[in-house]
Amino acid sequence: MATSCVDPPSVDAASTYMLQYGRFEAMHQQQLEALGLPRSLWRQLYDKITGETFDIGEWVVFSDDDTVKSLAEHTLSLKSEKLEAESNVFLVDHIWTTTVAQELQDLDNVPGLLERMEKLTGIYEPQRNLPAMPDADLLENTVDANVAAVMSQAGVDEARARELLCKAGGDIIEAIVSASEETAPSTVQNSVQSQIMQQLEEGGQGDGPTEWKTRGYECVQYSLDNSAQLDGVDICVAVGAAVHARDVECNVTATHLTVTVSGKVAVDGDLHAEVEANETTWTVEAGVLSVSLVKRKAEYWPEVLVGEHRTDPITHAKHVRRVARDAWRYLQGYDYLARSTDQTLAKRTFWYVADAVGLAVAHDDVPNVRCLPLLYVDAQGQMTPLSILWPIRDITQGTTLVRDVCPAWLTDPQQRQGYLHAIFSGPTQFVLDAHEQLASMWDQTAKDAVRANIATGPTPKLPVNSLFVRDITPDAKAAVAAAGLVLADAPKDADIVFDDVPCEGRLTNQHSLNAAVYSTENAITAFQRIAGAQSWLSPGFLLKSQICELIGAAIMRNNSWWLLKSDQVVAGVEPQTVLTSNWITAVRHADVGYSAALECTPSMVIGGRLFLVERMVLVTPANGVFVWAAAPRIFQHQIAMDANKPEPYQILPPASEVSEHLFKLQASVQLGSGGATRFDTETEHVIVDAMRLLLGVDSGDGTNFGVFRMRFAIGQGADGAVPVLHEVRPALVAEQLAVSSDFVPSVATVIAGGSDVHWRQIQLPSN
Repeated sequence: MATSCVDPPSVDAASTYMLQYGRFEAMHQQQLEALGLPRSLWRQLYDKITGETFDIGEWVVFSDDDTVKSLAEHTLSLKSEKLEAESNVFLVDHIWTTTVAQELQDLDNVPGLLERMEKLTGIYEPQRNLPAMPDADLLENTVDANVAAVMSQAGVDEARARELLCKAGGDIIEAIVSASEETAPSTVQNSVQSQIMQQLEEGGQGDGPTEWKTRGYECVQYSLDNSAQLDGVDICVAVGAAVHARDVECNVTATHLTVTVSGKVAVDGDLHAEVEANETTWTVEAGVLSVSLVKRKAEYWPEVLVGEHRTDPITHAKHVRRVARDAWRYLQGYDYLARSTDQTLAKRTFWYVADAVGLAVAHDDVPNVRCLPLLYVDAQGQMTPLSILWPIRDITQGTTLVRDVCPAWLTDPQQRQGYLHAIFSGPTQFVLDAHEQLASMWDQTAKDAVRANIATGPTPKLPVNSLFVRDITPDAKAAVAAAGLVLADAPKDADIVFDDVPCEGRLTNQHSLNAAVYSTENAITAFQRIAGAQSWLSPGFLLKSQICELIGAAIMRNNSWWLLKSDQVVAGVEPQTVLTSNWITAVRHADVGYSAALECTPSMVIGGRLFLVERMVLVTPANGVFVWAAAPRIFQHQIAMDANKPEPYQILPPASEVSEHLFKLQASVQLGSGGATRFDTETEHVIVDAMRLLLGVDSGDGTNFGVFRMRFAIGQGADGAVPVLHEVRPALVAEQLAVSSDFVPSVATVIAGGSDVHWRQIQLPSN
């Protein structure tokens, strides 16, 4: 009996495979463990990724429901006999991956993307069709409307004007030029057509301009030799900076044009009239593909491709924004840390829409599959985003695949309902009720608020001879020495310690209030609990536990914007702040580490800037409240504007310091008659009220002091600008040193019971 023999893989091949898989596992272990993918599926996942095996179609089938109108309304069911739990893992592609800065540009420029997202969202743009030839009734109406203009411009009688218009299919330019051809020399004909085309370009009477936009390209008609003959036409397609000439294929016949970019059709259609195909040229430059066509007959074209749809730039821009706004129901996010070209770490957040398979996996509170994003990094460091899907329960033939779209940390039933409301639209009464209940609680808290007395007399004297200051600067060292103080080498040897971590048994800047406001999330929680609704407090919501309440507030106050804050702390990485007018966007940012949403009313934005007035506040062990006596520091966030309103979704650049003069100049109208002086006075009133409320529930142990950074936005009151508390948190030692080289020794002087010109004690009555 003959037998066949198959050579086993060579030892070298097996060793190479294991080495490559080992690299994959080391690179992706943290991700895979966080996703919860069973380790038994890791090697299968590696094989499918490296082999580009998208085989889920062998296991599932789409629903064939004729009533389905949207991509997101499809469902998937198992067509195989059985799929056991944790027995397989499948790859799910992404049809769109984008960033905040790129979203609108992608929708406007990536071929076919806007159309796909329209199908997904169900939002379509009104089209402006230009029929090549009107029907009989329309032709008669067109002739009636244009006959007087032809009589005037061509110098013919009514009968001849009607004849010319009928011949031209109602085209007023062709009718007038035809009349001139019968009686005038060529120079006069050219002059007539030139005048008519000038009228068109200036918005005069005629068929249309020589430049227009469609959904996929821009068109420009022109003269090749600077004459009045329109014998050239360009089609310009935005293809992106990554596209090169080698990625483009352009096929032109006398009557048809097809352009493909990276294997995808970008332009395809019959031309309005014939062109000289062998004279066609095209170039790719600065992310734009330009195709230049030479008309066989010089004439005005009302369209370049038959049946094309023109877009009005303003209407189209609004439509793209509407689609982008609703697309947040389908966008999912992931973030990671990357090293920039200058070797600094930066957080990068990407948003994606899954392909038809991913969209068709329905939601259920009791899922049978899990589908989550994975960022695959190959051996060369190239990153590819995709999603992976695997069964977590046994699934039988015909069963619908379902997953829980809520994040794992979201367990509260009501808040889950709110999160789902950001994906699946529905009745809003439950979020309005949730907001009303929270607002009522805030009102009651404000009425019952307890305010502590603050010390108004001199600070008790303490013996202070030595300081320990973490990472002190040379200028601060000199200031400490000038104040007659000694710098200790270790915290245990100092009378006062300035450090960002607690130091037991020493007098430090770690006041017990530090814990209450060390993050945005903590500060919102603290002020909701102790202050409630205050006129000077910017309302804030927690994205992980007050989703319903946030949505209700956004619906009730639909002119508000939301500043999204992240409390994820990574050394050397500046946290990003997002500004959005879309509550759906706000909710979805909880997926990528954002923890809070602060209300930002339009009045806070002045001249495209969000100004923040910063005051440094010192709370002594005896509950004395002092403010840094120098002029407040002013910071600003630059805001991208659109028609006097902030762009609907943007990452704010880091706040930069500006001069007090610029602030007063820009905000002079908002500051009103009282100007900056009244604003400063009211700011101190807010400072003391906020501190009394905080000290009312935690007055400290009397052994430590606190230095706090408080920032105020500009709200609008009846008599002008009013301060609105935007942020309060403990000032890091580095931030204290940045204020002034005298900052630390002057704090020590106040704590020791002395007086210092740099600090002013707030003298307000305690009742």
